[in-house]
Amino acid sequence: MKSSRMLLLVVLGLLVSSGAFAMFRAADLVVVPVGASTPGLNNSNWRTDLDIMNVDTVNVDIEIVYLQCCNNDNSSWFYNIANHLGGRKEDGFGHIDTKLENIAPGAAVHIDDIIKSDFGLDNTKGALLVFAYEAGSLMKTTPPGGNPKLIVVNSRNYSFGTDANGKPLTYGQEVPGLPWHDYIDINQKSRGLDHAVFTGLEEDAAYRTAIGLVNISDPLTSLDVVLTLNASDGTQLGQQTVQLYPLAHDQYDQAIITLFGKTLADAITGATLTVSMDYYVSGAKAPVPALMAYCSRIDNNTNDSVYLEQTFTKAFPWDCVFNGNCASVAAGLGLSRSPVPAAPTHLRPPTLLSR
Repeated sequence: MKSSRMLLLVVLGLLVSSGAFAMFRAADLVVVPVGASTPGLNNSNWRTDLDIMNVDTVNVDIEIVYLQCCNNDNSSWFYNIANHLGGRKEDGFGHIDTKLENIAPGAAVHIDDIIKSDFGLDNTKGALLVFAYEAGSLMKTTPPGGNPKLIVVNSRNYSFGTDANGKPLTYGQEVPGLPWHDYIDINQKSRGLDHAVFTGLEEDAAYRTAIGLVNISDPLTSLDVVLTLNASDGTQLGQQTVQLYPLAHDQYDQAIITLFGKTLADAITGATLTVSMDYYVSGAKAPVPALMAYCSRIDNNTNDSVYLEQTFTKAFPWDCVFNGNCASVAAGLGLSRSPVPAAPTHLRPPTLLSR
């Protein structure tokens, strides 16, 4: 087992864009950090709709992997294609939605209530890994996994209910799909990319806050994650360390209470959160520790929710991105070239029936 250390293998362009390209969302692997089909607090009833757009120049197929909450080791699940959703039955997927096959350039796919309708699951939440590759190429490359292509993904998480007259009523939030490279990495501490921050957390009679974590490291790496809660004036209210197993998803509801020991009487408003990686343990020869996080602030009366996105504290390297003058910022942000390459080998679409 390997303890936390700097990677000996530096893959140029692999870790370069965590935070630096936070709004550049096109990638061949996009992570939707939370999706659900489950009842929740205050009579909420959560569902997730998914939108995928092909922004590449050729037709694409899609494979979607669901990482179930809460804090499971999902590595075996990840490697079994029978658990996954795709468009072509002949590729071996256990779940089929033909809309995910042969999507033309510029075309988009919408899936209602994807966790229940396409995966057939209920009373569950987790993260979605959305892979895109050239149509029909999944089993034709060496190794299998297809020719990576670019997509943009968005989702809507909402509480489904009815109004006083029995008509459908929803309140919810848009949750953007994040490109695979937009992650927190302990090995990027010198560049300020080892942590992300959130603002606007609240826990009182009117609102509650959920905190979510997704381990998108290689499937042999577990993470220790430090969560630091501060008041609006910057004073620390609490700190907790939690462990994430390989490819785990975890969400803490009413997190200011359940994680940090506060009460409704404390009426915490305007709080901030810092999420950082403290340590990792891995059986991989070249571990890739990678963490994504999210928060959600929910109205206790309506269950209307607001998505709070992870934010890195580095300035956007405008001159590099728009003018290509990256030499001056390369040492500070690790930027080497653009565009960012395809997702690394450990995150290629799983094609084996078992492992």
